[in-house]
Amino acid sequence: MNGRFGASMDIRFEQSFEAFVEFLTERGLSHVELRQGYLDTHPNPPSPARVRKVAADHGLTVSYHAPHRDCNLANPNETVRNGSVAAVKESLSAAAAADAHAVVVHGGTLRPYYPERVRAASRDAAVRSLRECARFAADVGVPLCVENQREKPGKHRLTAYPDRFSSLLEDVAKAAPRPAVTLDVGHAKATGVDVSAFLDALGDDVVVAHLHDNDGTEDAHDPLPGYREVADRIDAEYNVLEMKSLRDIERCLSPQ
Repeated sequence: MNGRFGASMDIRFEQSFEAFVEFLTERGLSHVELRQGYLDTHPNPPSPARVRKVAADHGLTVSYHAPHRDCNLANPNETVRNGSVAAVKESLSAAAAADAHAVVVHGGTLRPYYPERVRAASRDAAVRSLRECARFAADVGVPLCVENQREKPGKHRLTAYPDRFSSLLEDVAKAAPRPAVTLDVGHAKATGVDVSAFLDALGDDVVVAHLHDNDGTEDAHDPLPGYREVADRIDAEYNVLEMKSLRDIERCLSPQ
């Protein structure tokens, strides 16, 4: 099995970046993902230069997760859509300055109860947004990795199902570099889709794997003790435990 294993810095974490890196390396992990929510709210968020130095000193690779709460690339309002694109570009710029290897981004959400013309406008907004982000990612030299989201009542996720996800990327790639993929196994399970279906459709594009578990009804981000077996199936370059606490990370690593 190839690839590096690590964990993401959840918005709930109080630890400094340095303390979290120490926590990871002491447990044999070699990758860290910085979520924008953590960077936006922590009292001492690491600058890209600090991320680059600390990660290099500890032999870690880095990825970033662009904003996603209230940051909808499929918003049909141009002012709001442009703001969402700008936020993703800021994450890409920070990632490039930190020598990061990927930026994870959500592809967009529509409201299924709106008329078809509204849904079409929203999907078109998502395609245009992802094209802008993909071009910028190519310019700064950091892979843009679009993540599969969980389908929810009242929310039509453009990446929730393999065919829908693949169609979105194909449309983006008609006028921009084709984005890479983040395969989130918890989102797939909560949507009722086996990971193998995503691999059949998008396996060659997967760069990042997000690893967590749930009971199939909600996106609980529970520990996934069998994460290495799941990662074997995906064979991503970067494998990220997305947990809500350090204890949950330890439960993945030492399930007994």
